[in-house]
Amino acid sequence: MAVRLANRTFLEPFEPPRPVDFFSLKAQRDQIKAGDFQWRNDQGYAFGVFETDTSELVGRVALSNIVRGAWHNATLGYFITQDRGGRGYASEAVRQSVAFGFREARLHRVQAGVMPRNRASVRVLERNGFRREGFAPRYLNINGTWEDHDLYAVTVEEWNE
Repeated sequence: MAVRLANRTFLEPFEPPRPVDFFSLKAQRDQIKAGDFQWRNDQGYAFGVFETDTSELVGRVALSNIVRGAWHNATLGYFITQDRGGRGYASEAVRQSVAFGFREARLHRVQAGVMPRNRASVRVLERNGFRREGFAPRYLNINGTWEDHDLYAVTVEEWNE
């Protein structure tokens, strides 16, 4: 809750519109419960990102929208708090979550969409072996605007931890 409140303005340009009650303790507890349900049902895997020295929560990374069958795919999403940005937390969190996805969750592919202007996020993906697959105009509603995204992906065959 504290992380979400402290970073609300910082994250707003990169996230879908949030209802006002999203920033309540009840809504954050509901998010955690939903994550637990998704984990138990192989629908998604969410992780907190913690600073090693202090064990302080500094972000979140998630493999969501898992589809099995012929695809074995997940969508990757992540954020790091404003005060910890640029220190490698996102790159390491993505590395560890993709490793989990391929090793433990037995995914074949992980994909991510990123707004082209979000150069820091593009660098995180590229550092982790993601390749740009294409451009999706008006892909997601971000902060009330249908934003273009570049699509990135990595498959287990390409991934090199």
